[in-house]
Amino acid sequence: MLLVLVACRQTRYVPEGRYLLKKNKIVVSGDKLDMDEVASIIRQNPNFSTLGIKAKLMVFNMVDSSAVAEKRKEKNDQLRRKNRRLSEKEDKINNRRILRAREKNKSLYTQKIIQLKDTVTPRMFFREWLKYKIGQPPVIFDSLLYEKTVEQLALYLRKKGYYYGTASGNVEFNSRRKAIVEYNLETGNAYRIDSVYIISSNSYLTQEYRKFLSKQEKEPLVGEVFDMDRLDEYRSKVARFMRDNAVYGFSPSHLTYVADTNKTRMTLSLGLEFSDRLVRSSIYKDSMVRVKHRQTFVKDVFFHIADTTFFKGNFKNTVEKMGLTVTQNQFLRTLDTLLYDQVIDKETGKLDIKRKATFLYNGKMEIDAGLLELQNYLEKENYYKEYYLERSYTRLLQLGLFQAIKPEIIEIPGTKYVEAHYYLVPAKRQTFGFEPRFTTSNGFLGVQSSVNYTHKNLFGGGQKLTFEIGGGFESQPPVFEETLDGEKQQTSGRSFNTFEVGPSLKLDVPGLFPTKVTMLSKRQRPRTIMSLAYNYQNREDFERHIFQTNYLWRFYVGKTQIFQAGLPFASIIKFVSIDKQPEFEERLNLLNDLFLKNAYSDQFIWQDWKLTFEYNNKDRDNKKGKSLFYMTSTFDPAGNTLSLFKRYQDTVTNGQHAIFGVGYSQFLRLDNDVIYTYPIKKKQSIHLRFLGGFGVPYGNTVTSLPYDYSFFGGGANDNRGWKARQLGPGGYKYYLDTNRTATQIGDIRIAGSAEYRFSMGQMIKGALFFDAGNIWTLNEDVNRPGSQFSSDWFKQIALSGGAGIRLDLDFFIVRLDIGLPITNPALPSGGKWIFQSRESYYKEGIPLYGQEAIDLYLSKNPNVITPPDIEDSWIFIKEYNLMLRPFMPQFHIGIGYPF
Repeated sequence: MLLVLVACRQTRYVPEGRYLLKKNKIVVSGDKLDMDEVASIIRQNPNFSTLGIKAKLMVFNMVDSSAVAEKRKEKNDQLRRKNRRLSEKEDKINNRRILRAREKNKSLYTQKIIQLKDTVTPRMFFREWLKYKIGQPPVIFDSLLYEKTVEQLALYLRKKGYYYGTASGNVEFNSRRKAIVEYNLETGNAYRIDSVYIISSNSYLTQEYRKFLSKQEKEPLVGEVFDMDRLDEYRSKVARFMRDNAVYGFSPSHLTYVADTNKTRMTLSLGLEFSDRLVRSSIYKDSMVRVKHRQTFVKDVFFHIADTTFFKGNFKNTVEKMGLTVTQNQFLRTLDTLLYDQVIDKETGKLDIKRKATFLYNGKMEIDAGLLELQNYLEKENYYKEYYLERSYTRLLQLGLFQAIKPEIIEIPGTKYVEAHYYLVPAKRQTFGFEPRFTTSNGFLGVQSSVNYTHKNLFGGGQKLTFEIGGGFESQPPVFEETLDGEKQQTSGRSFNTFEVGPSLKLDVPGLFPTKVTMLSKRQRPRTIMSLAYNYQNREDFERHIFQTNYLWRFYVGKTQIFQAGLPFASIIKFVSIDKQPEFEERLNLLNDLFLKNAYSDQFIWQDWKLTFEYNNKDRDNKKGKSLFYMTSTFDPAGNTLSLFKRYQDTVTNGQHAIFGVGYSQFLRLDNDVIYTYPIKKKQSIHLRFLGGFGVPYGNTVTSLPYDYSFFGGGANDNRGWKARQLGPGGYKYYLDTNRTATQIGDIRIAGSAEYRFSMGQMIKGALFFDAGNIWTLNEDVNRPGSQFSSDWFKQIALSGGAGIRLDLDFFIVRLDIGLPITNPALPSGGKWIFQSRESYYKEGIPLYGQEAIDLYLSKNPNVITPPDIEDSWIFIKEYNLMLRPFMPQFHIGIGYPF
């Protein structure tokens, strides 16, 4: 009944005798066509719908148009009346000012101008905004647009090589005043290219084109359909190859096609004709002359530092006295010159002239010339290649030292040379910032803010210094679900129970410090990142102090890969001091859980090395509809350097060797994250993710990985059928452990996710997802039986599915996901799946909850003479909810996509 009511109301605002466009159908006979392309040609589309529901049309119809129009008229009348009052007030004020001016014998007065209310585009009231901004008016079938679409579809077939194909349409009108349009395309046979030949009087271009062919996997174009879009794409590809191989100025328009068709065989012979360039004559400025394409070289390189910060005196007066303009090529003119030629070839000891560059500036070079030249790939006397120019621009931009960068290539007439000019406007060297932000970590929200100071060019060599002090409040799950008195603790992600604050200092230096940056290769873009940080965290159960130093080197390889390596033997040094509350420490001691004690104890971590590899093909090729692949892998060894000096170290109570009285950690850890994105349609995509990692504690670490290096399961960015950090480990039966912790950690993680994302409007996005995974301990934990990784690990994978909605606000995304557990590895056999009986699950609780269930039953039924049998008490355990509900849906709020 609801669907019928909604369907009837869809035509509420459709004029009599007109029809609502309900649906467009596309039927293709013959060869397969790109349906997205065909759909984009259709001139008129039905109202936007998601999952078959026309929500925008429903919103439009929900608000009464006549009521909105009447209120808008009333609002406009109010605005006009207010504007009349404002105009009268303005006249009165100005008349008084005129009289005062006359009294003082003055001919001038200051006119008062009062801003009137906007009556052209007035501010919308709520119902008006809801109807016309959120809602969408009904799409009325238009026969002219329908006929135009049929014509455009016929042209599309010709463009795709189907010269004898046909396009037609049919419209079906039903009694509910709705129109269903069907477009029929019969492709017929397409012309196919059976041979390709070259037409060119320029032997150099012919030679370069043959180089292009040699790099292709197969003969291009031959055997393909005579598709104009494909041919245009091919022209652009050839033109790009030419420019990237020192053919300056070659554009797609310099390659044209000559086609000779054979209708009998539906084939054609295709000629590729290369033409010369047209350039302005150096003698007659208004005429153009033809110039043959040829190999091009870089004559000179110029860097223009458009800035007067270090210029002494009045720059404008100085320039004008010299008879020059203040600006040159839209940038500040530069007066001083520096020739950079100090790079020495290591093998010959001679000057490498290819690394020469001319710097033009005013007063003083505030940026190291060697650093800027290192970003340039258009080296003197080397080939001019367009991708060298793009790479140089990107490298200069990545320095972060300039607010504007404009490269310009100037051709030297009559020669094979060009000049490369870079116009650079320095950015502010020092900045202060304040940044408030909302955060989310595995579904737990936080409010933070930070104050930072940045110096972008500390010692003149592009060294970036950042000092930041920040803090805030976060939500974190309690360590234990119950207090010593058995009171349930709050685990909501919306209660701020954690306070954090801490300063940090970071120095980002070009090159591999302390090696001089100019002695290294240009291609790897190495950088050194040194940092020093302190963090203080206050929670109900403990206070934690963290002191950390980092020394890392970063290398960029092409557009897709980043390597990061730590300083050998001392990559990261981390000291954790934790002051536990007496009640919390008593609870830990009562449990006698070595894994848990290790997690909440003082720690000293000396990472011998850190190696990170990151691959991302996002910027490699921006083709429409291209799938994306991202991978990151991190390897962390720690404690091995310190273990070499055991004989000089003290020992603590658990037998560990200690530094400063704290036992240091010794372990190896490997973590991998792989993400694959496959676009299906324009606003639909499939996203896959795999997480795999493990850590091996050994030597000086007798239990598990340190807390910050352990693995977690569940949460908004992991398995969404579980709360954050409450999944696993392994088959551990958490519901039978009255001393269980709310946060579970492990040494091994295997997880994966699949997510289908689709659009529900400009701001609203939707998703359907499926998550799988779990964590395990490497060693047996007597307090968590079943947690150890074994050969049956695949039987302990937790599965969940769900749906989500996202609010896309451009600058960030707010996400709400609902995950439902499908299989729970902790449950007994026969009850692990959501559709299976819970009997075996409740029977497991008999030893723990059986007598309590009987006592509850008898207290509610005092007239029962014969008490129930303890073996049947699982029924009462279920009735009185004494055990956890294993398949409860979980709600997760997050910021940004889960992966």
